[in-house]
Amino acid sequence: MALLTGCSAAVDLADATSGNLSGLGDKALHERMRKAVNGVRYVRISDVRAATTSTRTEVHLDMRTGDFTTSGKAASHTIEMISVGGELYVKASRAYWQRRLGADRADLVAALEGKYGHAAADDPVRSKMAATAKAVDPRTVVDKLAKADRREETFVDGRRMVVLVETEAGEAARMYVPADGPALPYQAISTGSGSDDGAVTVTWSEYDRPVDIKAPARDLVVELPNLGKAPGPAL
Repeated sequence: MALLTGCSAAVDLADATSGNLSGLGDKALHERMRKAVNGVRYVRISDVRAATTSTRTEVHLDMRTGDFTTSGKAASHTIEMISVGGELYVKASRAYWQRRLGADRADLVAALEGKYGHAAADDPVRSKMAATAKAVDPRTVVDKLAKADRREETFVDGRRMVVLVETEAGEAARMYVPADGPALPYQAISTGSGSDDGAVTVTWSEYDRPVDIKAPARDLVVELPNLGKAPGPAL
C-alpha cells in the first residue's frame, strides 16, 4: 500500500495516542488510528510489487503538501522522481531514456545525462503520480478500512499486530497496526482479482521524520515532451 522512529513531534504524538490497542472496540480503534495519522506530517513508504515484477520503490511523502520523492529500482534501471507543487521531475539513466524516447531524440537523451526531466504541463503522468502518492498515504488507507473486520492478532517483524481486513468488489486489503504504541499503520497488503501486479505490500516507517523535498536547481532540469504515461518504475 515500517517502524515508528522519528523526531520529537512523533514522541509527542506517541504520548497522546499510545496504549494497548487490543482492548479497544472497532470504533474506538479506528478513531485512535485516524487521530494518529492526522497528527503526523511526514512518512517513508516502502512499496513492493510482488508476483510479476521485481520493482522496488521507496517514497518520502509530505502528507500536508502532497510533495514527494521516489526512488524506484527495477532489474535494469533506477528512476528517481521529485514532485513539488504539482511539478514532476524525473531522473534516469541514459540507457533508460534511449529506450523511452527512441533513436530520433538522441539530442534530448544526451541533454538528460545526469539531469532531471521536467514533465510537460499536459502530461497525465503528473496527475497519475499524485493520485498514486495519495493512495499510499496512510490517512487514505485508514479511511478506506473504516469498516474493516478484525482478525486474530499476529506477529510481524517481531511485533504484535492488530489485523484489519476488508474485502470488496473482488479486492482485498489487510492492514497491520502495532498493538502497543501509537496507532500508526505498519504495513498493508492488497490484492485485486484483475491486478497485473499481484499482491502489493506497502510498509510505512519514519513517521514525522522531516524530509526536505525541493525541486532540482534550474541548471539540472531539462524540459520533456508529453510522454503520456508514468515512466516507471513508479509508485
